Amino acid sequence: MKKYAIYGLSALLSVAFVACDNYEEPNPLPQINEQGSILDAAQVSLESTIDAPTYDLAALNEAGELIALANIAAPNLGDYYGYAAVVEMSNNGFAKAVEVASTIRQNNEEGTSYSIMISPAALQEAYYANVSKGPKAKDVQFRYALYTVSNGANGTQRARIGGEDNVYGPFTMNVTPYPSTLVIEDNYYLVGTACDWTVSAAIKLNHSDLSPYDDPVFSAKFDVYEGWWWKILPESTVLTGDWVSAPNAQYGVEINGDESLAGVLVAQTADAEPQAGCLNVSGPYLLTINMEDLTYSFDLAIECLYTPGGSNGWSQTASQTLVTNDYSNYFGFAHLNGEFKFTSAPDWDHINYGLGEEEGKLSTDGGAGNINAGADGLYYCTVNIASLSYALTPITTIGVIGDATPNGWDASTALTPSEDFLVWTGTVTFGAGEYKFRCNDAWDVNLGGPTDALEFNGDNIPAPAAGTYTVTLDLSTYPYTCTVK
Repeated sequence: MKKYAIYGLSALLSVAFVACDNYEEPNPLPQINEQGSILDAAQVSLESTIDAPTYDLAALNEAGELIALANIAAPNLGDYYGYAAVVEMSNNGFAKAVEVASTIRQNNEEGTSYSIMISPAALQEAYYANVSKGPKAKDVQFRYALYTVSNGANGTQRARIGGEDNVYGPFTMNVTPYPSTLVIEDNYYLVGTACDWTVSAAIKLNHSDLSPYDDPVFSAKFDVYEGWWWKILPESTVLTGDWVSAPNAQYGVEINGDESLAGVLVAQTADAEPQAGCLNVSGPYLLTINMEDLTYSFDLAIECLYTPGGSNGWSQTASQTLVTNDYSNYFGFAHLNGEFKFTSAPDWDHINYGLGEEEGKLSTDGGAGNINAGADGLYYCTVNIASLSYALTPITTIGVIGDATPNGWDASTALTPSEDFLVWTGTVTFGAGEYKFRCNDAWDVNLGGPTDALEFNGDNIPAPAAGTYTVTLDLSTYPYTCTVK
């Protein structure tokens, strides 16, 4: 009897093929128990069948075609046993992975050849949610865990072939996702009073390294004064050097001369009414636009954040400051002990950031509670004032690492903190080469660059002449510095 079937299991198993035409699946799904493998890894082989230059998901979906990811050669397990696959996808080396719904198809009557299949729609859903919302083709990686599955009156049991750590892959696929109905250009510019309304001199807004579909927020700081007019231009308009009569060639406000510091952007052409915004405030302001939501806001640009709290007698001037390079994200070290707050000025008369509705969230409500850092120590702090979010990373170790140090790039030479955790000192024997400072014996938080102005993720530091030195790292004020004597 010829047996071709697609058999669905839960998301836990992804999908399994069962070689029994008359078996009826219990309802609801039975409990699934891990068992010892009935096969050795050597009895099963998997070969990737990803062979197209790119997989156009919209075209494949329109044609009603499934995508064959891999072929499996494995023994026939009989009528009451089958195979299952869990398919994981990533675009960052599996630092983060997502499971993609799949099926297993039996390819021959002997029950010894199978294929792992996924639908274009399932891949698009996973891609959009976890890789990118943009329409550009990107590489993704797949890896697979294979299982044997038994089905019977006592429930469904499974066993991972090759053991719990055995995976097949990774294999790379170039994916062209569905076309996006939303068009976001790579760059946007401000035109108006700041550039004398000259399109070719429009001022470029800052943006992250992400695709604009994954990060549609653009921003820049401007010195604003009363009677300050503005509009937004996409890069396609700026490249022409002149005003363009085309849809979405410029973005203004709904009513010409609107003085609002926040509102909705309205797409316009050069032939439309001016509809430019006009601010009547003075000072440094951060313009932030979201080209997915078509919103804008002007917020007072904050040069740094202070960290008054229990470690410094609730004094801003005695606290450490967090710095920024985009007036949205702030970062830096702070000595914290228990409760504290972030403030926008060295006093309590401006913006105070307290605890929001949950840990990791901030509130600018004057009555907001204090944030609790926990134990007395050094913390690496990050704050996003646009999303009102924060994160605190306890720093338990700081060390010197590099090919110029005794342990090379494999392990740090530890430094010892001062009582307030702001100055770290140690004896290091240097040879030829370079070094850096890293925290918690990991690379998430590290310092390099010039010794009189250390930078996060900065360049390697050239070592002094060979010898034994006292190394002092000072984190009490920014910029951070180190001395080697």
